[in-house]
Amino acid sequence: MADIPALPDTGAKKQRRRPVNACATCRARKVKCDERPDGCLNCERLQLNCVQNGTLTTGVKRSSAVLEPLGIKRKRTFRSCVSCRDSKVKCSGERPTCTRCAQRMTTCVYDAETNEPAWVQSIASTTSSAVPSPSTSMSTQTQQVPRNAFSSAPTDLASVNCPPGLTWLFAQELPPRARLHTLLEAYFNNVQPIRVFAFEHKPTFMRMLDEGQLTDTSDQALLHIMCALGARFYALEYSESFAPLSKELIQNAGTQWAKIAEEMFFADYSTISTTKLKVLILLHDQEARTGNYAGSFLLTGLVIRMAHALQLNNEASTDVMCKKEGPNEASVKECQRRLMWACYMLDVWAGSGVDHLTILNEKDIKIQLPCNERQFLLQIPVVTERLEEGQTLDFIPKSDMPEKPRDNLGMAAYYVRIVSIWRRVLRFSKHMNEEKPPWEPGSEFSQLIEEVQSWKASLPSWLDFSADNIYIRRESHQLGALFLNHCMYHHVLCDIHRIALPELYRNQQPYEFPPKQHAFMSRLQMVCFEHAQFMSVLVATVLQHGIKHFADPILPSFVYNSNRIMLYHIARILDLSKPDSRTVIARTVELVQQNNRALREMSLMYPLAEPLYITTERWLETVRSGLARGQASTYIAPQDPSEVRTEVQQAIEASSPNLNDIQSAQRNAQVALLPPVPNGIGQSSSTANDYTYPTPSNDPMVSSLATLADVATQPGQLGPVLTNDMSTSDFEQPVFNLDDLQNFFEWETNNGEYAQLTGFEGFGPLGWANNFSSM
Repeated sequence: MADIPALPDTGAKKQRRRPVNACATCRARKVKCDERPDGCLNCERLQLNCVQNGTLTTGVKRSSAVLEPLGIKRKRTFRSCVSCRDSKVKCSGERPTCTRCAQRMTTCVYDAETNEPAWVQSIASTTSSAVPSPSTSMSTQTQQVPRNAFSSAPTDLASVNCPPGLTWLFAQELPPRARLHTLLEAYFNNVQPIRVFAFEHKPTFMRMLDEGQLTDTSDQALLHIMCALGARFYALEYSESFAPLSKELIQNAGTQWAKIAEEMFFADYSTISTTKLKVLILLHDQEARTGNYAGSFLLTGLVIRMAHALQLNNEASTDVMCKKEGPNEASVKECQRRLMWACYMLDVWAGSGVDHLTILNEKDIKIQLPCNERQFLLQIPVVTERLEEGQTLDFIPKSDMPEKPRDNLGMAAYYVRIVSIWRRVLRFSKHMNEEKPPWEPGSEFSQLIEEVQSWKASLPSWLDFSADNIYIRRESHQLGALFLNHCMYHHVLCDIHRIALPELYRNQQPYEFPPKQHAFMSRLQMVCFEHAQFMSVLVATVLQHGIKHFADPILPSFVYNSNRIMLYHIARILDLSKPDSRTVIARTVELVQQNNRALREMSLMYPLAEPLYITTERWLETVRSGLARGQASTYIAPQDPSEVRTEVQQAIEASSPNLNDIQSAQRNAQVALLPPVPNGIGQSSSTANDYTYPTPSNDPMVSSLATLADVATQPGQLGPVLTNDMSTSDFEQPVFNLDDLQNFFEWETNNGEYAQLTGFEGFGPLGWANNFSSM
């Protein structure tokens, strides 16, 4: 038998060779190195720095055409940001902002403090002179990434001194449920009550959120923009309650969520729904709050067209009382009505009395006005009036008709009506040369005056601006809406009487009063001055309850308009030869200072407010200097617009460091009350050419001018008696030149004439803050 050779011992282990020339990079990564000189295969494949013997190798890399597709450069990323990791996309890894977040204009957040793993740090010391650190190279690349000039979201939280407890306001993802509810509460308490923004039924929305039903893209977009608007007021509340925050942090809180909502909307903007219309309206409001008025102006057209496509200008059905439909249908129909009236608000703001900019026709809006908040909250169907006072829908049966439909109107309904009057006032001011002279009976001017006074007389007792109502509405988070109603009333009267102030408003076709009507013109100027004072008293009263009640972004324009009317009056209209002229000037300066306190506080929320109060403060200083020197008149030559911009910017930079200290001191200081004064303004009627100018009605005083609120409700109770018998020479000799008060919004406009033609007077011409050009 032949010998069979022995089989090899398969159990013997193959001896492994320990690499002796492995590069430091592979050793640190704990992977096998092929020890190839001038760069190992691992480092070449991953495009890492191959460190051999403490030096960086300079081996020849293989052709990229062989390894990778042409034109694509592979790059090793050590750390991914939270956004890219959650989206499961490749992150470039730059600090503080990766390429993807920079392109999407969102906040880039990294979990790890360091940018490279431990193995990179372990070899960094040996190659510090030869190998550039990944963090250094990435920071260099970050500097080369251009920032979007129109992005309002800060990418560096350190630049806005963000406390650690508020960093979640700048994260791309929405917060957990507890914080999410906090943001939504801030939205519903501050944004929803103003204008007609209450088009979302809060109980229904919160129920759907808690049940996880907001899964659609449009629902998520609505949730994001609501949180974005609520974040600003959450930061403001934090600043007032815990520690003062910078205005940059408050203004930019939550802007990344607004950007996400905008991207969600425009990714499928052709799909039409009521939810997407809500998103669009709130995006318009967000643009106005951040100072992008050109963006909000352009969004108006899309808002109106979508409302037309949804046919919201007509009632959804003739069953207004929801007898044939479910109980939830009452809130659904009311939401649709409010949504349409919100669109109407935006159209009035954008059109501003200019025919070719106005899209909606009031005659085509065949729906009833919003009901009161209690009925809306409890889903109680009711019948209210239409926009025309005393009229209801034609198809409502008599059995469903209440005895007084007006009793069902809510605060938003009265606001819609005063804005409707304001719309006609703005158009009248641009076409007054086509109408009958204002001093003639039956003129458009007299009709508008009567409509405004009729609106004021129609207000129920629960809408009076009294001390009791102020505290009641503050408790129900409606003080801002109450203030806006009365502020709009005085602003409308200022606008209709501005025909007597052609030099201040620079009308394209100023109305020329004949010499016989100078007494009538003087009366108009006096009434305009009077209501500018009333507005200042309202502002000072509400400011005592917190700046959050100035929640409407148009309020800085209203307050500044009150300032320039009062300053113009003491500069060019006031007869300085009268013995009480210095008292009038002192009292007016006090009122302007109260307005400026509000503008300074509002600068925390609105970028527009800061240059407005700086402009007014400069002219106040001019008045003080003139009075201190005992000069009866001071003439200041017109400044070049570029010099004005430079001066304002320097003033902003100089005042910014101490802004929080000033605001904290003002919160603790009580606003001084005006002393009782004799009845004077508005107590008698001036007659010109057999036309009796209607005087505002006087309500009985309840506390003998004990509070500013009582002063505000009584026309004719503020300020000393001013005479109306001014001579023509008074108009030809100005006290000082208020050139930049004539039209503040022209400063940033490349073409001043074009800016006047935009008609966007609610926020000023488009070119003011957007570098808009007619080219």
